Amino acid sequence: MAEEKKPKIDLKARLGKAGGATPPPPAAGIPVPAPAAPTANVVSAPTPGPSGAAGLPMPPGIPVGPPPAFGKSTPAAALDPSNPLAAAVAPYRPAAKPSAAPAPPQPQRIEVDEMAVQVASKGARKQGLVAGLVVALVLGAIGYIAGGAIETNKGRQKSVGDAKSLATEVEQSRDKLKAIADKVEAGRNGLLKEKKFPDTLAKDLGALNVDFDGTKLAGVRFSGFPQDTTSGLIEYITAVQTLNDRKSAIASLLARLQKPITEQLAQGQKTSIQYVVFLGKQDPSRNPFAMLAPLQKPIEAANAGAISLPTEFVATDPITKGNVSAPKYTNGNLDKASALYVLPKSIEAACPSETAGQIAQLGSQLSRIITDIRGESAAAGSEMVQDPKPGLLERAERLATGLRKVQ
Repeated sequence: MAEEKKPKIDLKARLGKAGGATPPPPAAGIPVPAPAAPTANVVSAPTPGPSGAAGLPMPPGIPVGPPPAFGKSTPAAALDPSNPLAAAVAPYRPAAKPSAAPAPPQPQRIEVDEMAVQVASKGARKQGLVAGLVVALVLGAIGYIAGGAIETNKGRQKSVGDAKSLATEVEQSRDKLKAIADKVEAGRNGLLKEKKFPDTLAKDLGALNVDFDGTKLAGVRFSGFPQDTTSGLIEYITAVQTLNDRKSAIASLLARLQKPITEQLAQGQKTSIQYVVFLGKQDPSRNPFAMLAPLQKPIEAANAGAISLPTEFVATDPITKGNVSAPKYTNGNLDKASALYVLPKSIEAACPSETAGQIAQLGSQLSRIITDIRGESAAAGSEMVQDPKPGLLERAERLATGLRKVQ
């Protein structure tokens, strides 16, 4: 079977019948842009011609789509400036409205909680007070440290000045102590060795007062004093006051004992016979005995080689308190009544008188004050181990040296 041949369609004739016209050629000098490639937003669809024929394509580049919604300000699609029909379509597209200026920001009302403001204000005030207190404490600590350093420096300078002043006064008291020791030693030697009463010693001791007591420590700064120097200073003041008290007691004793001791010492330079022994008496058992009786009148002699005895002694019976007499014994039988004198030194040694005891007591007090001032050394040749006792002179020298070392 032979194929049927389809009739050929004359497109030019059909286009001419449809009223389509071939676009004129472009004028000389006006460039015609090449057709752009279709984009995703441009759709070409066949549009029926005036004769009702379907399937004819529309010219490329003309967008096809639903008209914009009525009353809505939907922005038109942007024209592609490279499209050759852009100039023809531009008069029919609405001009783009200029963008409106942004509206100014509307004022907003901010509500604040008054309680929160008060709490925050109190917290801020509290924090300010705490911060101020901390700053004040720091500044106070700095000021205290700085002031303390200045005060310490001033205190140390005053301490050094007080130490030097005390050292000078200690040396002055030491010189007075030495003068007292010399006067007392001279008076003791005159009383015990030379048998002379020191009649000027009481006046001399009254003039030599060691003026070093606790008032010397008033206002003294002890910050730079070593511990041994401070304790030595207190002990020295106590010892000096004790010595002053003993010196005053000795001066009073000298004034009270001056007359009896002077008389006793004056009698001791010569021989004075005051007692005799009566012989020739017997007790009821017929045993002979002697009786000691005081003479009614003592027998005086310039010395032991010039004693002149009477032929008869008159004494007082110590038992009957009556007078008794007996001739001087020369020789012969002791059964007869007679009398012998008693050596005065033996009487004084066996039965010391009150005045003799006062002399011994005064000599002991004078020796003690000398030992307190000059110290007590170990006895030479003694087998006993004895530590030397420093006196006030040595302690004063040591104390003055320590005070001058204070810095």
